[in-house]
Amino acid sequence: MARSNWSVSVTLERAQLWLVRTGAFALPLVVLGSTNDPVILPKLLAARALIVLLAALLIIRWARAELEIRRTPLDLPILAYVASAGVSTMFAANANLAFFGAYGRMEGFLTIATYGALFWLTAQSLSSAVEARSVIKAFLAGAFAVSVIAVVQSVGTTLTSAPSGESAFGFGGVARAAGTFGNANALAAYLALALPLGVNEYLRAGTSSDRLLAANLIAVMTIALVLTFGRGGWVGAMVGVVVVMAIERRSLRRFAVAAGAAAGVVAVIALAGTLLGAGGPPILQSTSARLVSLVDPTAGTGATRLHIWNDTLELIASRPIAGYGPDNFGLVFPRFQTGPWAGSQIIDESHSELLQVAATQGLIGIAAFGWLCIAFLRMWWTGRQQILAGGVLGACAGYLITNLVNFSVVPAALPFWLLLGAATILLRPDAALTAPMPTRHRARILSSAVGLLALALMSVPALALPYVGDDRARQALSTFAAGDRGRATTLIAEARAVQPQQVLYAAVAGNLATAGGDWAAAREAYLRAAQLGSFDPSVFRQLAVADQHLGLEVEAVAAARRSVELGRFDPRNRALLDELTAARS
Repeated sequence: MARSNWSVSVTLERAQLWLVRTGAFALPLVVLGSTNDPVILPKLLAARALIVLLAALLIIRWARAELEIRRTPLDLPILAYVASAGVSTMFAANANLAFFGAYGRMEGFLTIATYGALFWLTAQSLSSAVEARSVIKAFLAGAFAVSVIAVVQSVGTTLTSAPSGESAFGFGGVARAAGTFGNANALAAYLALALPLGVNEYLRAGTSSDRLLAANLIAVMTIALVLTFGRGGWVGAMVGVVVVMAIERRSLRRFAVAAGAAAGVVAVIALAGTLLGAGGPPILQSTSARLVSLVDPTAGTGATRLHIWNDTLELIASRPIAGYGPDNFGLVFPRFQTGPWAGSQIIDESHSELLQVAATQGLIGIAAFGWLCIAFLRMWWTGRQQILAGGVLGACAGYLITNLVNFSVVPAALPFWLLLGAATILLRPDAALTAPMPTRHRARILSSAVGLLALALMSVPALALPYVGDDRARQALSTFAAGDRGRATTLIAEARAVQPQQVLYAAVAGNLATAGGDWAAAREAYLRAAQLGSFDPSVFRQLAVADQHLGLEVEAVAAARRSVELGRFDPRNRALLDELTAARS
């Protein structure tokens, strides 16, 4: 019996470890073609599934009286950070947006809590520095796979067609690498997190085969990072790699080789771009131009960021303590926007994580974030002699520096928080363990059963319903495009029924009703989208049109005025308001 219990205990511990490894490898790779959002929502659902499984294993181990809670120096700062998001949610401009997040971003309180849970459960699932290092190796294997996909995607798109100029999808006629992340800047942040760890593996390699594998990993990740054309990721990765090299100086020869190779890559790109000029390959021209633009912060989208940051400071000053609530930036920013910084496009992020936290969570969020950074640095200093400690510091530095000119986004943030959980064990393998309070066997079994049942019930709204809702939304849009508006209307109604908090589903329902001339149904759907926190001016333009057809002139003018408030620099909004105002007078 004792041997059987020991075997079960070992199996449970191994299951925890393998789940964390699988998450480190697979979370960045998850995409789905069966959902309307193929990137953000699937990754978030995968993370929730991982959390549910890890929590279930912890409950089972507690029922067997085997669980010990590992205390880390980051527990309280992360709890404070999540709590600050909760406080901001209570005082948010729109509570629905603050709790669930805006569709396509999903950076609401629920996601911030998911980050905290992923960190804590990762830390509880690892029992030694050896296990933590194995998680980092799985993370790097995932980064290699992501990089290969991204390079193939970028080069393949370049050979067929790519947008000219600079955009989120292309630069100078070359497709920006996004891979399984759906966004080049998000991929750049992820690679800025991964590249310093890869360099650390190379500097620590003890055999020629290990050095060859590490060098191959670094080369592929570097190519993918270059093809993102994400300047913030380039700078973040360079700083992270310098941190690693400064700390891991165990082989001066290997250090010199790595530093020389990095300097050589930069020099070759710059020299080749200068010599070849307009006659060189598009990828080389674009890379050279992007590299040169690093010395000019106002080049390209840099000027746009500077304008957005300046306006964001006014936004922060208007509600400095608790902010406007997670993911409410797009709803509030138009009040403070002083120019057409993105043309007629919606600006829903500050493009700086520091400013974003200040705008959405206020000074309490900044204080909690600062506490977390200080606690991490103290923890790192204590464990700086541990293997891969330099890589951990370089990785975190690279990620955070990248986000100074970007913002947290689910595909890159999930691996970061999981890696942070592994880092606490890597740096503090001797962290204190606290055994659970002793309880009677029956009481422990009963409470464990209740906990498992609660997890199962939570899985329905956390996993099943979001998937079903987005699947129905995808089907509704594709069915409407095929010409079957009636079926599309039924499908979007099903999506709204299972996910009533989603702004997009209500807006799509309004568009389908508008296409069929059902103005009453269109008005209901658009009004609901507005209540849920829509900051899309087109929703209010369409609402104004529906009101006009229903003879609601006052309401139509109010809706048109709201579209102007949200999009003052889109001439369509002003034109509709002027038309409706003239019709009344």
